Amino acid sequence: MKNFIIVGFLLVYTLGYTSGTPIPMDDTKAKYNTEKIPFLTSTISDGHIYFQIPESSIGKPMLLSKVDTKFYQYESKQIVFIKSDENIIIEERMAWSETGIWIPLDDDTGLEKRTLGIFPMVKSEYGDGFFSIDVTNFFLSSKVSWRWDSGNINTNLSRIESTKDLDEEHIVKTVISSVRRDNEYLEDVYYSFYDLQEPMEPRPFDYRMGYHNENVSLISARTQNYLASICRWKLKKKYPNQQVSEPVKPITFILSPEIPKKWRPYVKAGIEEWLPAFEAAGFINAVVVKEVDSLNDWDNYGLSNSIVRWGDGTDNIRRYDVPEGGGTVSRVVDIRSGEIIKSDIFISSSNEGRVESYLIRCAPLDKRALSYPYPESLQGETLQYVVAHESGHAFGIKDAHFGEYTYPVEKMGDTAWIKEMGHTPTVMNYARHNNIAQPEDYVPPSLLMPKVGPADLYMIQWGYTEFPPNTLAIEKKSSLEKIIRLQDSIPWFRYNNSPLEIIGPSMTNEVVETNNPVKSTQLALENIERIIKILPQVNTGQKDNARLERLYDKTLDLWYQHMRHVISLIAGYEIFYKAMDQQGNMYTPIPLESQEEALDFILDNAFNPPNWLVNPNFMTGIKYSTYPDAVLLKQQRLLLELLREQRMKRFEHMETINGNEGLLQKYLSKLRLGLFKELSNDVKVKPRTQEIQLTYIDELLGIIQKERVYVFEPVKKKFDYTDYSKGLLMQQLISLKKDIKKAVKKNKESSSFGHWQLCLNKLNAIP
Repeated sequence: MKNFIIVGFLLVYTLGYTSGTPIPMDDTKAKYNTEKIPFLTSTISDGHIYFQIPESSIGKPMLLSKVDTKFYQYESKQIVFIKSDENIIIEERMAWSETGIWIPLDDDTGLEKRTLGIFPMVKSEYGDGFFSIDVTNFFLSSKVSWRWDSGNINTNLSRIESTKDLDEEHIVKTVISSVRRDNEYLEDVYYSFYDLQEPMEPRPFDYRMGYHNENVSLISARTQNYLASICRWKLKKKYPNQQVSEPVKPITFILSPEIPKKWRPYVKAGIEEWLPAFEAAGFINAVVVKEVDSLNDWDNYGLSNSIVRWGDGTDNIRRYDVPEGGGTVSRVVDIRSGEIIKSDIFISSSNEGRVESYLIRCAPLDKRALSYPYPESLQGETLQYVVAHESGHAFGIKDAHFGEYTYPVEKMGDTAWIKEMGHTPTVMNYARHNNIAQPEDYVPPSLLMPKVGPADLYMIQWGYTEFPPNTLAIEKKSSLEKIIRLQDSIPWFRYNNSPLEIIGPSMTNEVVETNNPVKSTQLALENIERIIKILPQVNTGQKDNARLERLYDKTLDLWYQHMRHVISLIAGYEIFYKAMDQQGNMYTPIPLESQEEALDFILDNAFNPPNWLVNPNFMTGIKYSTYPDAVLLKQQRLLLELLREQRMKRFEHMETINGNEGLLQKYLSKLRLGLFKELSNDVKVKPRTQEIQLTYIDELLGIIQKERVYVFEPVKKKFDYTDYSKGLLMQQLISLKKDIKKAVKKNKESSSFGHWQLCLNKLNAIP
């Protein structure tokens, strides 16, 4: 494999040669003659920065990282310094993974290395054994490609600010002037050169477990078990023979001094929720959270510390919107082994936005949500939830769908169950807060928010369990596989990815998922009705209706997400990722009776919503027009979901299973009859229903008239309807045209006569 990669093509671009002015020599002995020689140091003279590279660092792999103070997104390249005649070359190289493969640059297997710069050597003030180069243009030009680019750098206004030597790291601070959208921006940008040690032992990636792998270019991998390492911290037991031990070096987070002191206990608690998970993996006190009153630039932006950062909008009141937001994580990883070197947590959600998300779900169950300003305890608990989720990313875990679809619906109001298991098995999904419990269940408010759950403990146990010394590789592999196979008997341990296509109820977001989506949605609707009734109370004392309208819109969004969850049953699958030697199917169709129940529910509720939702009592006093009709917009989106091309293809596949012949035609016929039920009972068609019916006709006509996509365009084909589906949709339009003609002929005095005639005018586009 190595030899095959090496003969690949070499892509090279350079920064050009720097002129390099020699630094005046001291008369004293070389600076580091009697000291431990660092792997890299630098000096600044007349605006130029000179690297002093000891001979021992030539050819040694190191990590070059960049971060600016605006986005806090770290980017890294694995580089080496190469001596060539009188020049030093900085090369970015593909890395040899400890799993036994080459990790190419830019996911291009023919790209072995890339030249980032060629620099003439100048005389070093440190004496023999050091190579000195002027690298000013390396930092003050835009020729090195980064994903988070600074734009067009204005070299004349940019400068090298300062440098810092740390134990394993050399940091360069620059001030970069750049032009973006015709505006001049000035920002601090930090570059870190990190001394890579021997790579740690990797934990091989397995698609059945929800970990990021070391190479972001493979982030879209679904059910392909790539040769890769998972992202994880290097945790080693201080006492290897003990079942549970403190680590030699714990995972440490520093709380940014910008975090207000009143919120620090909640941030700390969110991170520490993971302590029991690491204890299950054999580590006590594996995670340490430190508070500091100040941070210098080097500790703040270098790779030696992981920082919990505080976004500008977290406490600030915004003029118009109240974004819910959330957070993100910026990791620096040694791609040779997957070792996480640094993992910053960035909290960007607003307190008010987070509480409003909680309010529209749990106000009937927690009276604190009805107080304004919102109690500090409630704001803090919602912050803790966000931090706990982002901490999971900091430990290497992806946004996760586990088998929450298998959680029993009857347990969602069971305090004892929720206390032990949570209302969702992982804090890494987007189930949000428990709005399935009812007031009469008396679930304590402290149990309504997601917590680190059983699936999270399971994930950490698999990813971080350390094996005793001298354990054979085959024994490690067998032990890890045994942990994975717990999914056979514990369905909420089953991980699945989140592709753009939602192929079943275990892959939806924003709602609590149970083993009975229809029943759980019915319970959720009872709480949504209660919320609609109390919204005016939340707006008491306001000088306008902004909060009332915002909360109503968010409540409608929640209603929409619940309807989507039910729709996911239709042509949906249960998902259980398996190895080839595991029995059973990876995808099992949802039972047909459950699919039929879901369609009946949608026709009765989504397209005939209750008056309390579409026209609450407070709406009359704050609206003067039917526009905008937020309910109609969501109904139209749900209709398009029901007609999505991917759903048609899943139905087509299900028809190949014994006993399912004609399944798609039955579904389309039932959908049409449900949407146009007024044709059979001569009932006046409501204005909103008229819009939905015409949307249905427009959509089907658009599908049928759309130009065919051919098989040699596979990407486009994914979003195209098959000719088989188009034929069945044409059949529905022909039947609909026939039914409307019959109804119009039967009753020309119908109050909906004009609407039916509009429908016919559109349908006349077909024979």
